This record gives sequence, structure tokens and C-alpha cells, in this order.
Amino acid sequence: MRKIVPEILSKKILSLFVENKKKTYNIKQIRFFLHYVIDFKVLKNILYDFVKYGHIINTGNDKFKFNPSLNLLKGRIERRLLIDIDTGIEFKPKRREFKGVFDKEIVYYYIDKKSNVKIFSHTPRNEIRYVGKVIEDHHLSYVKIPKKDFKIIINENQSYENELVVVIVNDWIFENPDGKIIKTLGDEKEHNTQIHAILEEFNLPYVFPKNVLKEAKNIKVENDRKKRVDYRKELTFTIDPVDAKDFDDAISFKIKKGNFEVGIHIADVSHYVLKDSILDKEAIKRATSVYLSDRVVPMLPEVLSNDKCSLNPHEEKNVFSVFITFDSAFNIVKKSINKSIIVSDERFSYQEAQFIIDNETNKISKEKTILKEEKVVKKEIVKAIKTLNKIAENLKRKRASKGSIFFNKEEVRFKVNNNGEPTGFYVKKQKKANFLIEELMLLANVTVAEKIIESKKRGVFRIHDKPDEKKIAEIDSFIKKLGYRINISNSKEPNKTINKLLELIEGKPEKNIIDMMVIRAMSKAKYSSKNIGHFGLMFENYTHFTSPIRRYPDLIVHRLINDIINKKNITINDLESLCLHCSTMEERATKAERASIKLMQVKYMSDKVGYSYDGVVSGINERGLFVEIKNNKCEGFVRMKDIPNDFFDFNRKTNTIIGQNTLEEYSLGDDVRIEVIKTNVEKKHIDFKILD
Repeated sequence: MRKIVPEILSKKILSLFVENKKKTYNIKQIRFFLHYVIDFKVLKNILYDFVKYGHIINTGNDKFKFNPSLNLLKGRIERRLLIDIDTGIEFKPKRREFKGVFDKEIVYYYIDKKSNVKIFSHTPRNEIRYVGKVIEDHHLSYVKIPKKDFKIIINENQSYENELVVVIVNDWIFENPDGKIIKTLGDEKEHNTQIHAILEEFNLPYVFPKNVLKEAKNIKVENDRKKRVDYRKELTFTIDPVDAKDFDDAISFKIKKGNFEVGIHIADVSHYVLKDSILDKEAIKRATSVYLSDRVVPMLPEVLSNDKCSLNPHEEKNVFSVFITFDSAFNIVKKSINKSIIVSDERFSYQEAQFIIDNETNKISKEKTILKEEKVVKKEIVKAIKTLNKIAENLKRKRASKGSIFFNKEEVRFKVNNNGEPTGFYVKKQKKANFLIEELMLLANVTVAEKIIESKKRGVFRIHDKPDEKKIAEIDSFIKKLGYRINISNSKEPNKTINKLLELIEGKPEKNIIDMMVIRAMSKAKYSSKNIGHFGLMFENYTHFTSPIRRYPDLIVHRLINDIINKKNITINDLESLCLHCSTMEERATKAERASIKLMQVKYMSDKVGYSYDGVVSGINERGLFVEIKNNKCEGFVRMKDIPNDFFDFNRKTNTIIGQNTLEEYSLGDDVRIEVIKTNVEKKHIDFKILD
């Protein structure tokens, strides 16, 4: 027999009153709301206790209503903390207060006479869904949710034992909530199941409906040459990652009266994906492609993203073009935006383009080519890439002089077999070829944003607010301990000071930690129809225009630019809410990407139990230390008990862990030697211990 938990029951009852403040309810109505048969006398006693505490008012004849004099505040639950919605102040209520509420949930709370934080009730709930593993224990079936201290009880006739499933919460009144399985994902040990579980966890769609695929397949590839600048005969090429399948952008290069005309050509997805079509509605729903550790979940069906829209070599393609003319000193003398038609002469990988930059030759050695065969290209392309590299370096210098922040963070990527399992790793570094493309794309985005501003029309902008002052102060405190005499907080030009710090740490053991601290201090870049500029890039006007195959905001911007070019009225309803949706989906996609990388880390380390590595302390909390292995960047956790030679305590003020007897201290950035003691694929967790 399952017992009702009073703290959970209270929050449910009070949620009825707080959301219906002017209504009066009798005991019979409240029993009906609870969906459970609760003893009349027990419920009556609970309600009169609420009256005694001042939560509700007795209006007579066992009728009750909300007490309007009660001062309720709103907060968000974040990992055993309650964060006030308006002020951002963090509280740590007693553990029992969290009974009956979910992480990330918005709740009502108050502070009692003894200054205790009391969670009053939850706000109205939308669908609450989780991904977990089905466990069958005697006559009880439940879904075990990783890293949660509750399980979701299910009543299913069919057996799903050890399968990963998507479950929704129906109600919560007992110790564990009741739920219903809405989708089965498959065997928990299967790699595809684990990846699909990540996508489901962040509510990211990964299967296209049949009607969407049908519409995409039936789209005819037609080139409206009469309405476009014909650029098919000009020197044009793409530079992308070696494993890229969709090509959003191409670059053209032309010498014109001693000047250099650079064309930045972006696939005209709006030519194929029409506003309010079935395809368009699906693209809005997804808002972005999702780049996981072993696959891409595209925003558009592959027949579009990899074929009809993609700027594949030797194919006529419809594009939006930003033309920039530079003089011999690489100063911009002219800008224009057109709809064009192009043919890409050549597809290059970043490695191939880098080989040309480094060696200034038209023969690319087979070790560097996509097909692993020697590649001979036109000498005009070599000259173009060399000149474009100089242009990009000049653009980068100008950005640096204005305070644009430059991260050169090393990223680890995993090599995978045909089953998607990790077999090795490699470090991904940005080189001149990457910066060449990056600078030209930034320039195109700025040019388009300026065009929108000039038109005085509503637009979509990529905005980035100033960093968190508290986190910047933490960076100052941390780097001071390491001997860096830099103070970002008091700098008149914080961007330039951050850049100076990033230059100083290049090649140092603490580089990754400080990089991460700076990134976490930054505000999140997002989409908005209200332009406030971009702090990190130091651009007054900036948008996203260059990746419409994989980002819906870029597709919106293409439609806006088309209307501006053709002097049409712009008609996009609810633009700001659309921006908010795209920002939300981007954040989910980023979290899913991190989760997939963490999954790969755990899998890669699963057969390394007992191995020892050099690592660096990357995080600290009251439970222990996070340590990142230096060579493969895999991160694990060291519990307090697995730190040798003493009993250790967490010092919140200094963000350090200190030995009770030895006073031995562990801080962020400290070098440590660790041993792998356990891995858990289900929780995406690696356990380390520190060696003497």
C-alpha cells in the first residue's frame, strides 16, 4: 500500500488555491481535484491546519479560499537551490522542502518568521517528461531517472524491462510520482538508443514526418536566372570540414581594376522552403541542426540539406550574395547584396586550404586531400586563397583593435567505428584556413545587419550582452593566485583585457580552465528583434545570415533581405517570440551536444579502469573535485573520500578543498595524478581517485 506524503499533498492542494485566488472551494471539490480517495476527516484537518498557518481563509461552512495577505514570491528550483525569479538571489531550503517539486520547476515560496525558506506550491505544470530505464521489481514497475532521487511508477501490461523509454508524469502525491510511457527507445546497451535518449531528454525531434519528407522530395530544382546576377563563370569554391555533407557557403574571388572583389555566397534556402509550408513549419519546430558526437540531426531533410540547397561543386545553385570590394591595402571600398546564381569550381577541406596557405602550391599532397589522392588545382585558386588569407588576417587585426574576444580553445573529438562507438580521439585546432572562412562569414553577417538597420525595418539580430560581473571578479581572484597581474573588473576596456589574458595563458597548463571560466562568465548570445549589439565580437550590428541550411534565424533573415531588396513590406508576425524559440532550441541543442560528448568520454574511458593519468582540477563543490585529463580532456569526479591523506572540507568563500589536519589545499587549475576507478554509462559519469 503506497502512503501519501504530507509535504507533497500540501503543495498540490495549495496549488489549487494560489492559481485560483478569488475562488472558494468546499472539501468535496478539493477531494475531486486531488483525484485520490482521501479520508474526509484527514483532508478537513489538513485544511484547518492551513487556516491556522495563514495559508488560506475559512469563509464558513467548511469552505476555503486563498489568503490574499500572504506574501508569496516566485523562484526556480536549480539542483537543491531556490533562485528568486526577480532578484536572482540563491537560497538553500531544507531538504524536505523539495519534496513534490521537480528540478527547473517554477514554485511559489515565502520566508517564515524564523527566516526559513518555505516552498508553498508549484506553478501550473505543462507536460513533464523524462527519459529513463524501466525496472521491474516484483509486482512494481518503474522508470529509473539518472541523477534523480525519485522514480516514476508505471502501470503497464507489457514488459519493457531494461529498455530506455520516454515517460510523462501524470500526478505526484505519493513518495514517487505516477507516470505513463509514451515512447520506447530500445535496449539501453545499444548506442543508437543512448543517442536517441539524449535527443529525447532535451525534447529535440530527430525523425521527419512522412508528409515533410514527401514535400521535400517533390520540390523541383529551378533556377530563376532572370531575377539573379549571373556569377556562374567567376572563380568560386567552398572550404568546409573534411566530413561536411551540406555546404551553406561559397567564396568567389575576382581582381577588378586593381581591387579585389570577394563574393560571399549563401545557399538560398528560402527559394525552396516557402513560408508557412509543411517544410517551413517543421524547420521552425526544430530551429537548428543538432551536432552530436557521432552524427548530425539536420533541420531540413537531407534531400534539401545535402543536395538541392547545398552548394555542391559543378552544380548551378541559387544563392544570396554579399559582394565586398577591397583596395590593394585591404580596405573596404564597396559593399552590395544581391540574389545570384553560381557554380562552385572546387570543394576544399580546411586541411587542403591550409596546405595551400602554408606551401603556396597548386599541388596538394595526397596525405592532406579528401580522397587521399594528389590534387592539382588552378593557379588562380592558389592566388585567390593566398589573397583571401591576407584579407582575413587584416579583418581579424581590425577586430582585435576594437576588442573582439578571441578564444582558441582546444576541442577533443572522438573517432568512432561503424557502430558509433569511440575508438580513439584527436584534438581539433583552428588554423588560418578556419579563420579565413570565419572572418568572411562575420563580415557578411555584419553587412546584412547594417542593411536591415539602414532599411529601418524590423529584423532578427544576434545579440550578446555584457558578462556577469560576479563571475569576472571570480576570474580576477583566481588568476591573481596564479601570478597574473591582470584586473578585468576595473578595466576601461574589458574585452581587450580578456584578450590579453587569453594570449598570456596560451600553451600554459591552466589554459583550458581559464578559457572555460571566461566562457561561463559571458552572457549567452541569443536572437532578438531588439538590437543591443554583440559584446564578444564588439559589433554594433550583427545577425546570422550565413547558415540557412542549419539555422532557422538565417532563413528568416534571408526572407527579410529579399523583401528589402525588392522593396516589399515585411510581414513576419510574432518576430520576438520566434527569436526566443530559436534561442531556446539552440540552447537545447548545445546541451545535447555536450551530453553526447560526455557519453563518448564515459564510453572511451570504460576500458581504462585502473589506468592513471595526469589531470587538472576543473571544478570544485561540496562533494569533491572535478578533474580533466590533460591529453584527452575527459572529465571525471573525485569524491571527498577518494582524496588521500586527510579528511577534506569545502571552503565556499575561497572555492577550495582543505584538509582538516594537514591543511593540504586543492584549487582550480591544480595539477593532480588520478586513477580511473569506475564509469557509469547510464549516468554519463566517471569516478577518479587522486593518487599520492
